[in-house]
Amino acid sequence: MSAEEAGSRQCSFQPVTHCIFELDGLLIDSERLRTETVQRILDPYGHTYSFDLKMRCMGKPDSEQAALIVNTFNLPFSMTEFENQQELQCRGKMGFIRLMPGVERLLHHLKAFNIPMAIASGCCRDSFRIKTRRHSRPFDVFHHVVLSGSDEEVKRGKPAPDVFLTTASRFEESPEPSKCLVFESSLVGMEAALSAGMQVVLVPDPLVSFRASAHATLRLRSLEGFKPQYFGLPPL
Repeated sequence: MSAEEAGSRQCSFQPVTHCIFELDGLLIDSERLRTETVQRILDPYGHTYSFDLKMRCMGKPDSEQAALIVNTFNLPFSMTEFENQQELQCRGKMGFIRLMPGVERLLHHLKAFNIPMAIASGCCRDSFRIKTRRHSRPFDVFHHVVLSGSDEEVKRGKPAPDVFLTTASRFEESPEPSKCLVFESSLVGMEAALSAGMQVVLVPDPLVSFRASAHATLRLRSLEGFKPQYFGLPPL
């Protein structure tokens, strides 16, 4: 559902008490850098990191993304070597990744009303630390962070629901999944959240078709258009 349709269908939204956010492409503008670095690795072999493959990778743990790319193109090196090359390509740039539009305003608002928030991401600890180090103040609002790339409790990556169920269980109140609202940028993340029994606000790449994102509870162009009151949260 688009933001334009939301006004007439507020009755389809259920009140929530907790919010869970994806990191890459949703809170921070990291997917652009990732796309550029993957393409640089593929250039010597004459391959193109297509939009379709990017969509299959987004939201999955770093190791699964690397394996998918290496296997898709039958690259002459291992998944670990791919990750090492990507790290070299990104070195010096990851610390300058910007927040996505509307993020700081929304996080500040939810924090002001004591809405519990957490991050559920497919990246690993080192990657998370580097990507967020210049945004320490906005990220202080989160109760906890679950990184499926490093967390042993998360057995399966997205589109399995494990990371979202684990994230919900670590709130002090241990809310029911139906009381958690997930903010995602990827289709596999959307599938994972829905499988967990949660509502999903999807902020995808503009090229993602409306048909592909039809199961999202709400689709937005950016978090600037989010209206918390649709889900029983204090209005901005």
